[in-house]
Amino acid sequence: MRLFKNYKKKSDEQLMQLVQQGDSQAFSIIYDRYAHRMKAFFYRMLWSDDAKAEDYVHDLFARIIERPELYQSGYPLLPWLFRIASNMCKNAYRKRQFEVEYLQQIEKNKMQLSAVEQKMDEEILLDKLHQVLKKLGEDKQELFLLRYQQQLSTKELASIYETSEGTIKSRLFYIRKTLLDVMGEDKIIWENGK
Repeated sequence: MRLFKNYKKKSDEQLMQLVQQGDSQAFSIIYDRYAHRMKAFFYRMLWSDDAKAEDYVHDLFARIIERPELYQSGYPLLPWLFRIASNMCKNAYRKRQFEVEYLQQIEKNKMQLSAVEQKMDEEILLDKLHQVLKKLGEDKQELFLLRYQQQLSTKELASIYETSEGTIKSRLFYIRKTLLDVMGEDKIIWENGK
């Protein structure tokens, strides 16, 4: 125990020289002296993430154990630790920036793909709609297109067909119902066939 007290009296440089010789007690003293400060630094620098700060402290001191020869005698230990920690943070920022850009690119690709899929779905639906309209006959097809493609009012349609607005509304109702029934059956068949 007395030996351990002697370690506490040693300077950072003396302790690092012992760490370079493989002395684990000297490493423990350095860890006790600076782990808390390094964690506070990482916490502030790395998005106030306590778990990430803890991981980075572990990684920092693991580097010291793995490569103690990187420490140069005569250089103050604390600035050296902060320089390593600063470089670790810069790497974390680059990694995070890459992840953000990567996720943004994925989102952009999804939106583009979604827009393409939506356009294809609309084209397929319009094609199917025109096929069904043709089966209904020219009069019904014309009435439907005048109302929904050309945006004519029921009043204007009544004037064109020389009939009442009620009759136009009734015909449009039955055309829509037929279209929905046929398109709905095809949708069920298509979904079950997938």
